[in-house]
Amino acid sequence: MKHLIIGTAGHVDHGKTSLIHALTGTNTDRLREEQERGMSIELGFASFTLPSGVEAGIVDVPGHERFLKNMLAGAGGMDLVLLVIAADEGVMPQTQEHLDILQILQAKSGIIALTKADLVEPEWLEMMEEEIRERLQGTFLADAPMLPVSAVSRQGLPELTREIDARAQEIQERSATGPFRLPVDRVFTMPGFGTVVTGTLWSGRIRVGDAVQLQPSGGASRVRGLQSHGRKVEEVAAGSRAAVNLAGLDVEDVRRGDVVAPPGLLRPTYIVDVQAELLPDLDRPLANRTRIRLHIGTDEIIGRMVLLDREEAEPGSGVPAQLQLEEPVAALRGDRFVLRLFSPTYLLGGGTVLDPNARRHRRFDEKVLDRLAVLEVGGLEDQVTQALRERGVALSAPKDIAGILSADVSEVSEALAHMAESGAAVAVGDRFIGAEVLDRVERDLETMLENFHRRHSLRAGLPREEAKSRVAPKLDNRSWNALLEALNGRERIALAPATLRLASHEVAFTPEQRALADRIEFRYTAEPYNPPSADEVIEASGKGAEELFDALVEQGTLVKIANDLYLHRTAVEGAIETIRASVGGEEGFTAAQARDQLGSSRKVVIPLLEYLDAQRITRRMGDMRILEA
Repeated sequence: MKHLIIGTAGHVDHGKTSLIHALTGTNTDRLREEQERGMSIELGFASFTLPSGVEAGIVDVPGHERFLKNMLAGAGGMDLVLLVIAADEGVMPQTQEHLDILQILQAKSGIIALTKADLVEPEWLEMMEEEIRERLQGTFLADAPMLPVSAVSRQGLPELTREIDARAQEIQERSATGPFRLPVDRVFTMPGFGTVVTGTLWSGRIRVGDAVQLQPSGGASRVRGLQSHGRKVEEVAAGSRAAVNLAGLDVEDVRRGDVVAPPGLLRPTYIVDVQAELLPDLDRPLANRTRIRLHIGTDEIIGRMVLLDREEAEPGSGVPAQLQLEEPVAALRGDRFVLRLFSPTYLLGGGTVLDPNARRHRRFDEKVLDRLAVLEVGGLEDQVTQALRERGVALSAPKDIAGILSADVSEVSEALAHMAESGAAVAVGDRFIGAEVLDRVERDLETMLENFHRRHSLRAGLPREEAKSRVAPKLDNRSWNALLEALNGRERIALAPATLRLASHEVAFTPEQRALADRIEFRYTAEPYNPPSADEVIEASGKGAEELFDALVEQGTLVKIANDLYLHRTAVEGAIETIRASVGGEEGFTAAQARDQLGSSRKVVIPLLEYLDAQRITRRMGDMRILEA
């Protein structure tokens, strides 16, 4: 079944509530003060099943200027607007203000209801229709149907119902895929149930049993029960009104302005980057750091508007800005908002959230302005490229980028796959890195390795950990190794288990170095199981011996058995063969037997056997050892 939200708009006392009552039988003025004064103060709600079977929720907003913030709390979730204009008065100040707000929020579809039509003559009605058409030129209601109606005589109500139904068929339903978001517009307690919140579900589906988090207040809860259009249900889809019974939260823990969402989806923030659009009929430019009221979802937050590329913004202009707020807000990229001056509280304009979790920026910073321009007008791949650039060497899964951009994960996955094919991104396992970021890492490593090889020509390569500490110190080891594997495939940097080098680098001894290496090797082969210490050999061998000794270790010619205990490779191989041939039977052997067979000492044999244990050549069992298969 299709669902949508119908919202009223219009000047005070133009008959919005009476019209909804006549259409649905529901009086949306539920407060005693509203009924006594005959004027809506708070948001009112009703449901309406259209002839086609479409389920419509109705949000009735107050028209008095004193309650404009309440109107703004209900305006964000409207799919179809019912602009109510009294035929005997025409367009009035709040008519225009509500229309401006709907334009700012990018309302798409609407109907004009000329109420109180039974109170005016046909000629007056015709003149009023012409005047209203003129006032609506250039708005989303310019070509909207206009119907004269009367809640008292019921004139035009059948025609209005049919027109609403026809429009409902044309409206595209909100997406029920992706995470759910429900901005809270009402909080109350029901005896026997506890805390209940109501709102319009902007996206996704919410189900009984779902874990939820309210932001920016931060309360964690679970959906104990759901109602929609007065019926108990198991789930509610986007485009519907919902009453959500929350487990474990008191009514004091929730407020209008909170957003019910999956845990972790929203992050409270005091700073938001936006593209702001000012109304053209403002009487003066807007200065930097003007104090404002931000209306987003059902929330109202006071803050200051920092202009990022100018000192003041002219009426009718679009401007990149940062909203620095006095209380936290929970939003996603792409959310629309409305701005009012802090005092006196008149409408300034609105705009789009570009970065809902921004940092403070320096004004007039070209990099910042370029980034915001991409977020405003760039396509998805442009935005993904920028997000990858900002993530740097951190490998990103599609869900990471989708979270940054407030985008659908499947769409981001598709964009990343296409970018990997075109070379704009590089797939590293099931994660991605920007191609330009990987190029930069490769250049940095090449420069680093060139310098390393120049200083240490006999070393096989730079230790991986040392390279990581200089290029990507915050990256985890798994990601670092995956990144190196991606670079290894480019064949300019070569990997070894513990080091990396330029693919073009080879260790080559000069004749003098070869002669010195032979002398060092001889010291270890002369008495293979009674070797000298490394310090002794280096000191006796003279200049250049330390670097040459390290090179022999890296090449595997000398094997480090323990601290300051090295054996020649042939000695290790010979020890294994001797143990296998002489004492390595099924019954096992002792360290003393190995010592005697090798003609060595306990000081050498114990570390050697522990080394062989670590290499899984032998295995210790009490005082005995056996050869592994």
